Amino acid sequence: MRKVYLHEGWKFSSDKTGVLDATVPGCVHTDLAKNGVIGDLFWRDNNKDYQWIEDLDFDYTLKFDAKLGKKVYLCFEGLDTYCKIYLNNNLLGSAENMFIPHEFDVSNLLKEKDNILLVKFRSCVKEVEGLEERSHAFTAERLNTRRIQCTYGWDWVDRFVTTGVYRPVYLKYADDMYVENAYVCTENIDAFSAGIYTEFEFKNAEIGSLVKVQILDPDGNDVAHTEFYCKEDFAVRRFDIKNPQLWFPNGYGEHPLYTLKVTVGENVYSDTFGIRTLKILQLLDEKGSEYYKKAEAMQKTFFGKQYSHNEEFKGFKVLVNGVEIFCMGGNWVPCEPYPSAETKEKFETLVKKAVDMGANFLRVWGGGLFEQDDFYYTCDKNGILVAQDFLMACGHYPEKEDWFIEELKKESLFAVKKLRNHPSLAWWHGDNENAVDGSDTDTDYTGRDTAYKGIAPNIYKYDKTRQFLPSSPYGGSTYASLTQGTCHNSNYCYDIFAYFHNKPCDDYKTFFENFCGRFVSEEPTFGAVARSSMLKFMTLEDIYDKDEEILKFHTKNNPCLDRHMYDDISEFTAKILGEYKDGEDRYFKYKYIQYEWIRAIFENDLKNLDYCNGLIFWMFNDCWPAALGWSFVDYYCLPKASYYIFKRLAKKVTSTVNKKDKGYMVTVTNKGTETKTVSGVARILDMADGFKEVSNEEFTVNIKPYSVCPVSLKEKYNKNHLVVVDISCDDYSDRCFYKDGALHIANATENIEIVAKTENSITVKAKEYTHVVEFEGQFVFSDNYFSLLKDEEKTITFEAFNNHDNSDFAVTAYTL
Repeated sequence: MRKVYLHEGWKFSSDKTGVLDATVPGCVHTDLAKNGVIGDLFWRDNNKDYQWIEDLDFDYTLKFDAKLGKKVYLCFEGLDTYCKIYLNNNLLGSAENMFIPHEFDVSNLLKEKDNILLVKFRSCVKEVEGLEERSHAFTAERLNTRRIQCTYGWDWVDRFVTTGVYRPVYLKYADDMYVENAYVCTENIDAFSAGIYTEFEFKNAEIGSLVKVQILDPDGNDVAHTEFYCKEDFAVRRFDIKNPQLWFPNGYGEHPLYTLKVTVGENVYSDTFGIRTLKILQLLDEKGSEYYKKAEAMQKTFFGKQYSHNEEFKGFKVLVNGVEIFCMGGNWVPCEPYPSAETKEKFETLVKKAVDMGANFLRVWGGGLFEQDDFYYTCDKNGILVAQDFLMACGHYPEKEDWFIEELKKESLFAVKKLRNHPSLAWWHGDNENAVDGSDTDTDYTGRDTAYKGIAPNIYKYDKTRQFLPSSPYGGSTYASLTQGTCHNSNYCYDIFAYFHNKPCDDYKTFFENFCGRFVSEEPTFGAVARSSMLKFMTLEDIYDKDEEILKFHTKNNPCLDRHMYDDISEFTAKILGEYKDGEDRYFKYKYIQYEWIRAIFENDLKNLDYCNGLIFWMFNDCWPAALGWSFVDYYCLPKASYYIFKRLAKKVTSTVNKKDKGYMVTVTNKGTETKTVSGVARILDMADGFKEVSNEEFTVNIKPYSVCPVSLKEKYNKNHLVVVDISCDDYSDRCFYKDGALHIANATENIEIVAKTENSITVKAKEYTHVVEFEGQFVFSDNYFSLLKDEEKTITFEAFNNHDNSDFAVTAYTL
């Protein structure tokens, strides 16, 4: 079986544009830009002027020569979305689902010369006009179309309703017997071996052939093999691998990949896999236990009462190869608004950023895509666990209509067979937030039919090791419960943003303690991107504009809120960090607010380790150039302030300090697998007396794996105290702090002295206590947004970002 790709020589046309050169894979938006018909859709608010594109029908045409064969198929890996396909004036068929491939037998239609392939696309928007409007978030028309949902417009991406041949297209010559699909998984691991299960689906099996199966270790050595004659279309074989190299998530071990190789005549099938088991441990909390009391308290909060109605409580912990894993990371959204523009290089850059910041988990969110293979392979290689949503989000889909369930059956069959070999794939979700009000005891709820009629049967049949969670969030009564299963704290956005607007917010750290779930699959935060990224889609004047018009355009709104969420974030930032002195001061605080917001949440969940076993922020990456947005890494892949606080708290051993009764409590957290000896020192500084040191208390603790250890300080609480705690363990250290109330800060760049600089490092020293030191530029820094005590020095290394060779960057400092 061989493939001949058909990517060169395409044209596209519409009534408005005429005939133009096309790129395949591609889409009309990028093709119109390449042909000079439209300008930069990301620059300022240009995209408002180009919404006419989504209303047009487009024809994509290719003239090509081809070799003939007995069995030849025309294969499209992705068509966006409603179209009819013609070859040499013959209608091959139609497509109306972006998420699945389409294949047509062209054996008797293909010519050696001058074949004409025509794909006639219809407007996705016009196609569903007049249909019943269903309950929805953001837009309604998307619910009736099986295509990427977020680019109809969301609260983090503008509207880009694309059209085109967005993934590869090729001729497949399939005369011989070959492997169409293979499945490999770890059945068990014991003291003797790892038990490996394999399945093979063959095409043209009636021909019959000798089949050779090999398993190669990460170094390419043959560690198991077999040969058998086959003329059936399905076969199963089992293998035992002695001394297996086990696959672990980032931070918990290595991620070796084995290779399954199947040879059938001249056809070779190959795929990588990892040897690992994954279990979701959901133990009931015993009545009266510490966790039971914690869950009771959470359920009685204002927020707990909204969704958590459980009579019993249950944990949600991930075990990989029997090892407890604290899952931490972010939600993954498409990294381009045009799916055809996603590249292997961008996947690798973004996943590398996730690894470097200490993440071990990404959730592929349901309003996006089944990503390209390169994304999942990159996660495999780097030890990033992936939870995969099926592709529905925030709406009441037409699940009572047969056509919709049939499309979901096709999607689930495709996705399960495509992804099941990846060791990174942890579990499946049926959708995003459609079933927040559901419960396993309900006879019906939004999303039930999509989960159990459209999706679950294929998972149960074709993926023998992974759990299927019918929605995200899922667990308890309701599925959005804080005290069972997974939860989305983004479900409380209305209440969170109302708090920003209506309350003083000086108790923000206590406020965020209300959202400690058993496994948080969405934890929202918000902050500005770096200046160097901002200037790629707006002017410097736009950043400092008192009306903030372009900043707000690149910060999309959520219609469930009472006002634009940009305004609530601005107000919250001013309440926590202090009123804005000028545009520069405002912009710095827009960046730093996300750091502080994440610090408060992450530290709280870590001091509740084992009650909480996962913290997945909304979100990891961006889909377009957001100004103030939810991500850790911006559209251009440059880390934001949030990246650096996550990196700090992702370390194996970390600390937090809080007011406790009339004093202070330090909590040391060990997320790792070994007992650690931790040395610490707590400094009490008097903010009313120039940060004079009031006391200095040293401590040492031995902390067991996957546990927390509290340390009470002797010093009594005083509202003027700043408590700074440093701990050290092995070859790394951690610093945390506590300050009562808000965190009003003011520019103190004069506090910082640069004492040394090389081509890839800088050493700074503080003349006085400095709460925030920021390095701003097109670089990735070893640390950023850190504090310095008086006379303290710190050396930071940095590397150029995207081959940027300018070593100049700004140093800014703020203090309390």
